[in-house]
Amino acid sequence: MFEISRIENFPINSNSFVVYNKTIGLECVIIDPGSSNNTNLYNFIASKNLIPKYIILTHEHFDHCWGGNDLRERFPTIKLVCSSGCSNKIQDMKQNLSVFHHQPGFKLLRADIEVNEYMSELSWGKHKISFYPAMGHTASGIMFTIGNYLFTGDELIKDIKTVTKLKTGSKDKLKESIQLLNTMKGKGLLVCPGHGDTFSLDDYDLEKAIK
Repeated sequence: MFEISRIENFPINSNSFVVYNKTIGLECVIIDPGSSNNTNLYNFIASKNLIPKYIILTHEHFDHCWGGNDLRERFPTIKLVCSSGCSNKIQDMKQNLSVFHHQPGFKLLRADIEVNEYMSELSWGKHKISFYPAMGHTASGIMFTIGNYLFTGDELIKDIKTVTKLKTGSKDKLKESIQLLNTMKGKGLLVCPGHGDTFSLDDYDLEKAIK
C-alpha cells in the first residue's frame, strides 16, 4: 500500500526515506533527513508532487537530522517528530555530535511532536504510525512502523554489530530492543535501517546486532 524511496544522505553515507501512498493523497513522511544539502530529496519530492507532512527522527545524531532546519524553512507546516530525549539533544550541537564533525556544528529547534511513554502512536490520515523504544545505540532512540515497513535507525543495521559505545548507548538496552524485535517477527516487516540495505525482519538473525 505504501511506497518508499531511499535517498542516501551525504557527506555521511546514512539513509533517509520518503514514504507516501498516492491512493490516499499527496502527503509524505520524511525519515532521518541527514544530508547537509537536501537537493536530492527536494528533487524527488518535486518529481512525485508530494507534500511533506512529518519529519520523523529515529535519533539525534547529526547524520540523521542535518537537513531538518532547511526542511522546516522550506515547508513551514511540516511537523518534526522524535522522542522527548531526542528533542532535547537536537538543540545541543555537542549532544547531536555535529560539532565533532570538522565543522562549527548546528542546532535544531525542539520537535513539534514528542514521542514518550504517553504517546506511542501518531495518526496519518486513516493510518497509524506506531512507535517503540530503541535505546541501545542512544538512550533517545525510537523505532517505528508505517504499514509493513519498520524503521530502526542505527539500532539495527544489516550484518553489522550495533554501536553502543557512544555516549548514552547501552548494550543491555540493545538486548531489550532485540527481544522486542523478536516479537515482531512473522509479520512480514521490511527493515529500513539508518545505514545500508533494506532487509526482511522475518529472515534475519537478530543476534548479529549483539555479537
